[in-house]
Amino acid sequence: MEGVFYSESMRMAISEVPYLLGEEATVIENANPYKDYLELDELKTYFVRFYDEKVPEFISQLQSNKKSSCFIQKFPDKIYEINFNNYSGMTRFGPINVRVKNKKIPEDLYNSMLNYIALKYANLIFSFNTPLGQRYKREKPGSDIAYIEYLFLKTFLLESSPDIDAIAALILNDPHMKINVEYALTPIEKVSFVETGLFLKTLIKSDNFAILPQNHSLFRTRLANTLALKTQKSIFPAQVVTQYKYHTVDTLENRFVRHFLKQIRHRLDRLASEMRGVSGTYLNSEIETNIEKILKKINMFLKDPFWTDVAPMTFIPSNSQVLQRREGYRQLFSLYSLLQLCTRCDFDADDFKNLLETKDTPTLFEYWSFFNVKDILDGNGRKIIDCRSIVTDDQKEQKIDLCTVIKYEDNICLAFNQDYSGTTGCSPEDDFDAQHITNSSYSHKLIPDIVINKGGKMLILDAKYKGRQGSGTFYGEDESGGISRWKDEDIDKMHTYREAIKNVVGAFILYPGEIPVVYPAHNAKKLYEGVGALPLKPVQGGKPTKEHIDNISKIINDFIST
Repeated sequence: MEGVFYSESMRMAISEVPYLLGEEATVIENANPYKDYLELDELKTYFVRFYDEKVPEFISQLQSNKKSSCFIQKFPDKIYEINFNNYSGMTRFGPINVRVKNKKIPEDLYNSMLNYIALKYANLIFSFNTPLGQRYKREKPGSDIAYIEYLFLKTFLLESSPDIDAIAALILNDPHMKINVEYALTPIEKVSFVETGLFLKTLIKSDNFAILPQNHSLFRTRLANTLALKTQKSIFPAQVVTQYKYHTVDTLENRFVRHFLKQIRHRLDRLASEMRGVSGTYLNSEIETNIEKILKKINMFLKDPFWTDVAPMTFIPSNSQVLQRREGYRQLFSLYSLLQLCTRCDFDADDFKNLLETKDTPTLFEYWSFFNVKDILDGNGRKIIDCRSIVTDDQKEQKIDLCTVIKYEDNICLAFNQDYSGTTGCSPEDDFDAQHITNSSYSHKLIPDIVINKGGKMLILDAKYKGRQGSGTFYGEDESGGISRWKDEDIDKMHTYREAIKNVVGAFILYPGEIPVVYPAHNAKKLYEGVGALPLKPVQGGKPTKEHIDNISKIINDFIST
């Protein structure tokens, strides 16, 4: 953005240089026109000035959000310095639509990584093998899981294959049908054949008889002969019970599909309300666009005349092989099950809000790295024994910390954001007590991103979406701004983890660069015994670079095989 931009509704001006934010009348006269959105650069700093007496509330909300990708610093005269470091794509700054150009990670790659996380998250939820309600669950799921529900709906209905349009085509073009059988009294003149098993029904229901012509196809039937012997007349019931068979789409499976489609509409309306919040607007305008897009496609699906013959659902046929295996039906049933179970896994809800609203790339990289490490441990057919959330209530910070722990066979555990509590320490004035009690960390509390535990020994992998800026970009473009190598301060943090946390044998950062390094510790016997930095960059489709994942696999497999 060059020059200055002015918002009349907010009486707000934005510019790269603060001296352009002078008197309001001058700013209005020189302001550039605003069309659909402002394009800003995540590496640049911008300045905002408000001319109204009261600064809008969204500024204080952004300032108070510790995980916000938008950094804000206040100056006199209601001027604020802002930058969108590590942000990518569309967002909203107050009423202004903003598209942030990120040279480290393209927007389509961000979205593919987010889809990768959604798919892995779904697989993790389905891996829980304890009954629903056995583990921690928030008292009021409402808005705290709205972003997770939205992520699943967006991923599986808009961005997966088949998407909702393809699912609709699969079901409407080849619907599941069943054969209905009905019985009715039919005049004898319209009947040429009656099944033997229906003769008794005919006699029970018929009290009116008629003369049966000799040329009638029923004249030589056993029932006609029996009646002739008894009555000495060629009589036959005037009306015969006949069987009618026909195909119908009014099946339990189709009833479920219609019910679930309507349920999705209700969910989207609720999610829209919760994600708009008090302000009545989305922080990220893409959310509103995607919700409207899904609603439109669902409504088109439900308007098909096909549904007029489908009755309301009375129960869910969970054991139906059609719902579990047939294309179109299978995808919707999986999504339904996923939404029913999504409270089983308690990742930080604020993280997913930031992933979707503010496109928080460092947080995305943490989750993406975690699921890549999980993929490594899942390899070679290693079975998951248990998967649960550990909840710790930190009274000092008045918050609940959530940690996901996955237990594998062979005494292996994988933890995400596990809390290693610290101690109060000692005073130099006190006599040292060799029996001094230490916790998991002998100093203050530490929370590494990813920890692999094998028989009490631990390997730490900490995701760091940062590093030294290089001459090339994150993904090989010509402009500058990319990460070339690790930062020494992050290696120092690995020393802290290895030293302070009990039984840690190795600690490595995972960062989106190119250069690997391992520093074996004194007297190390294995490569993982030390600290270092391991590159882990995604390629198109949200998958990791093969060379990078192979190097990380070597470290992990060496550790768990020892």
